[in-house]
Amino acid sequence: MNRHPVTPDRQAALLSLQRGLTGDRVLAGTAYMDDPAMLAAYSNYYLEVSRAQTHRICSMTGLRPRSVLDMGAGPGSVSLAFAERGASSLTLVDRSAPALESARLALAGLQRQDSVPLDVTVIRAELESSGATPPGLFDLVVFGHSLNEIGTGPERLERRLALVRRAAASLEPDGCILIIEPATLAASRDTLQLRDALVALGWYVRAPCTWCGACPALQAGPTHTCHDESTWDMPAHVGQLALQLGLDRELIKMTWVLVSPPSAVSEKSGAYRVVSAPMLNKGGRVRYLLCGPAGRFPFSARNGDDAATRGGFFMLRRYDLIEVANPGIREGGWGFGPQTTIRVLGPTEALARRDAPDVQ
Repeated sequence: MNRHPVTPDRQAALLSLQRGLTGDRVLAGTAYMDDPAMLAAYSNYYLEVSRAQTHRICSMTGLRPRSVLDMGAGPGSVSLAFAERGASSLTLVDRSAPALESARLALAGLQRQDSVPLDVTVIRAELESSGATPPGLFDLVVFGHSLNEIGTGPERLERRLALVRRAAASLEPDGCILIIEPATLAASRDTLQLRDALVALGWYVRAPCTWCGACPALQAGPTHTCHDESTWDMPAHVGQLALQLGLDRELIKMTWVLVSPPSAVSEKSGAYRVVSAPMLNKGGRVRYLLCGPAGRFPFSARNGDDAATRGGFFMLRRYDLIEVANPGIREGGWGFGPQTTIRVLGPTEALARRDAPDVQ
């Protein structure tokens, strides 16, 4: 791995990155990767975060593309993860020549378990330029923390939508597009609005959503959103940096969506996604929010309930994909009753097409 030594100027650069990308956003859309200190700080810290996020998505969905077009690749965070998952052809697009060179070196030094040669192409281009979408077809086009840097005003959704639709021309007939963005309220809601705009054009959502209707989180009001979070095997150098600089990295958080253009064919599912952490209310019930064919609503059980414990209710995690049989009907949602069962679906079941909601 192409890791840079941590020096005081790179620590300062990391703090600037943290503020400029997730705080005041002054770096979004700028050429910050051309700054050697910024690039080194990103490679030491955010690269591992994005890499782990990509591995989590692959684990949840069973996604294993052979050919990947990485739009806004930076130093190769996402491409490294897909290469580790078996991808053999990677095309990386970014505006920054130093970042692309760092990615090329990291991929060249990657140790893979198989002996399949890795075909890597780098393209220096602005994402909205015609040169950013090369000829050829890919199993997957991925935007890893890059769309949120396209546009800042009212036109940003229109520009991002146009970019995603243009990238779809580079897909194989059964290919899909993965969008990964920060879990901040603004970035997350922008991603969900983009999702809804694509759904309105006939696209369908393969994951994590379990339906192709309008996003209930957006409909719930301006303070609501939906994001994934999980623990992770944090590399020692990332933990050391986080400790030194007072950054919280115990969890990786992101908003992501895997979508396919209207021409793709898929099957239906009645599964539900767990879209919250467990919450204990004043009445002594633990509840999760579920999102699926009947909308977004709470699923709860009395804290410590024996049947719920045996049924795995208290073991549910944010973004688990589940099927629930015989739920108890409570006001505004479901309860775990004596006959209720839960089945957590595996990755091979996670990419089916979802029905639009049928909310009464």
